[in-house]
Amino acid sequence: MQYKEQDLQGESGLSLWPWLDKYVLAAIALFGVVVLLALVSAPHFFLPSEDVVILYQYSHNLAHHGAITYYAGGPHAEGATDFAWMVLVAAAIRLGVAPFVFSAVVNVCALPLLALALLRLGRIRVTWLRILVIAGVAGMTPQILAAGLGFAVLPDALLLVLLTLAVERERTSIAALLGLTLCLFRPDGVLFAVPLLGSLLLPRNDRKHRTLLVFLLFVVPGLVYFAWRAHYFGSILPLPFLVKSDAHRALGMFVAHSLWQSLKYLLFIAALLLPVLLRKPLDPFVRTLFFGTVLVPTLFFWTMRLDQNVGDRFFFYLPLSAAMVLALSWSALPPQRRHILLYAGLFAWLVLLLGPLLREVRSFRDYQFQDVQAIAQELGQLPMRGSMITTEAGFLAYGSGWVAYDAWGLNTADFARHPIQAADVVALEPDLIVIHPNPLDSCVPVQSQFPASSSRSWTQVIQSLVSGAQQVGPYQLWLLSYGSPFYRQREHWGYGEGNRECFLVRENSPLAKGITDALERHHAVGPPKSIELEQGHIH
Repeated sequence: MQYKEQDLQGESGLSLWPWLDKYVLAAIALFGVVVLLALVSAPHFFLPSEDVVILYQYSHNLAHHGAITYYAGGPHAEGATDFAWMVLVAAAIRLGVAPFVFSAVVNVCALPLLALALLRLGRIRVTWLRILVIAGVAGMTPQILAAGLGFAVLPDALLLVLLTLAVERERTSIAALLGLTLCLFRPDGVLFAVPLLGSLLLPRNDRKHRTLLVFLLFVVPGLVYFAWRAHYFGSILPLPFLVKSDAHRALGMFVAHSLWQSLKYLLFIAALLLPVLLRKPLDPFVRTLFFGTVLVPTLFFWTMRLDQNVGDRFFFYLPLSAAMVLALSWSALPPQRRHILLYAGLFAWLVLLLGPLLREVRSFRDYQFQDVQAIAQELGQLPMRGSMITTEAGFLAYGSGWVAYDAWGLNTADFARHPIQAADVVALEPDLIVIHPNPLDSCVPVQSQFPASSSRSWTQVIQSLVSGAQQVGPYQLWLLSYGSPFYRQREHWGYGEGNRECFLVRENSPLAKGITDALERHHAVGPPKSIELEQGHIH
């Protein structure tokens, strides 16, 4: 790809090191092309994230059974909170389009549109070079791996930028509809929509008219949807919210791990925006943007346990907010400050985000569950449908079509409201129990009875499942290496060693032989070796 030298220099308006600026911007633009190609080709070489497959499960049941359920014929469940995205994926499934392919196409289309929206927000002339540079910058964030794994990260980002653009241009009707759409795509969209739309209602001559438009186009439809979903699911709050809000908090307010996860992004945008924030006078809309897209959502996410935060996807709004502030301020920045901004941003990225990005690339390869996917498909081909309790709620439930209960509670209402207990396992008596234990936890009992606990922790869930299986018994233990063969080989683990999944197969189940045959064909280790390996985890 060739660019004119004057165009490349014009992207930054720099003059100190024009040859260096030219090559840096060209490299980022070329990387943008690589990012787009990687996103569109991901379904041909990789599997989606385990948590993305959960949404595909809901979309599949909606497409083929007309109900929003975790398993076919099960109760209505709101484990997939991205309602509009789920409906779109269901429509694709009805049309015969594979959901992962559909997700990839939408993400690929959303990225250049996102770049276009940012350029329009800053009233910057649109060129293909600028679009590719922005695509390349997006590809330098860890969240791009979440998009590659099938999450709707880029469509969500596009909606937020379009909403900001409509608010900045004071297009109240369009802003209200975009705010509603964002909330339907992601329930936490309300954290962004309400402050931004609220800024349109500040004292002005047409305040009543704007208030009426926001009320009719955002508030009323939102309340109607909220009432419908509360009736349909029989719950005021989604199951993930119940689970993620059930956490220990420092000072009674913040989840320490969530705060720590956000810190690198807060430091990154602080370094990136310093040349902008030092400019006087500061654009009043920048303050609105900071309040509505940084402060409010960050305080909220600090209070939640962020399960399934693949690629730190819940924090993509932070670099995106920085991009919007830069777009709004770009034309007013002198060339010298743009120069500082370019290299300060690159330095901050090297220090703060390159490491997390590389770790996400490694995780992308590690967590390819080819064996689990194959086992699930074989379970689905057995002569009858079985039942399972699992901590891994994606591939197994989706591929098998079995009656499935999510032990963590994100997809099973009873366990969202109350952590699973051994008595629940006894009552359900599943054919299969699947556990992904912590490194120091064990899938064999260490005492005759684990005490019941009302606290929610991964160890508590594992202990309840193992204790319940012991009471139902007998269950046969099989161990499967977690993730991809690349992960196992990189860590020099034998089959069933190290990071593993435990498959407890009820011996008197009519499906027991079919289950164990499928496990054996896909590198799982059975007894007595599995017992020996697992007892090594007891300390």
